[in-house]
Amino acid sequence: MSSREQKKLQTRHAFFNAVLDLCMTGQSFSSISLRQVTREVGVVPTAFYRHFDDMESLGRALVVEELGGTLATLSESLQIGRKRSFDRQIAKSIQLFLYMVSEQPCYWQFLVSERYGGSEAVRKAINELIKKHGQSLAEDLALQPAFTHINAYDRRLLAEAGVNMFFSWIIDWLELTYSEDHDDEADLAEIEKKKHLMLHNCTRQAQMLFYGAYNWKSTEETRLSDD
Repeated sequence: MSSREQKKLQTRHAFFNAVLDLCMTGQSFSSISLRQVTREVGVVPTAFYRHFDDMESLGRALVVEELGGTLATLSESLQIGRKRSFDRQIAKSIQLFLYMVSEQPCYWQFLVSERYGGSEAVRKAINELIKKHGQSLAEDLALQPAFTHINAYDRRLLAEAGVNMFFSWIIDWLELTYSEDHDDEADLAEIEKKKHLMLHNCTRQAQMLFYGAYNWKSTEETRLSDD
């Protein structure tokens, strides 16, 4: 890669980071202006168009290029449904997931906040990522002997439920992890106690979901109330 190409790539990532930083202050992506982003990056507004067509294309590129790697890493790292056997498999997977959230708070904050945000392009890009992650989990479940009795359709539903459950924890975990109520050791101890309780509860929720699925019968017919 030439020095010019490398500089262009660095500037592109600077735009991504500017959006993430602004969103961490409480702004939604749809409320961020082009001028705000270029001011954060330290370039003139016209320089923006060397990288993106508009703010929507910036948001879409951020999701696909930057956040896509985060979910891909998560898919590779999680142990739920893997064929290989681990002691306390679910507990370790939940701990790993929440650790990854703590390590990259701006990424996960953006994914959760903008999943139902005002930008259609960003919403679609995020939903495509989540769908891909759910499919990856469904494929992993197919390798697990405990779930071979479940058909592919139900494994996909189970994976979607698992992914949605995981995402429901993110904001609460970030609020605990980056709480400002830690003026002394007593506050820190209380926060750690709350984090440990949340980790316990999240693990238990996942166990209830996946252990319950172990007893599910795909041959069972689901009847709606008006059937």
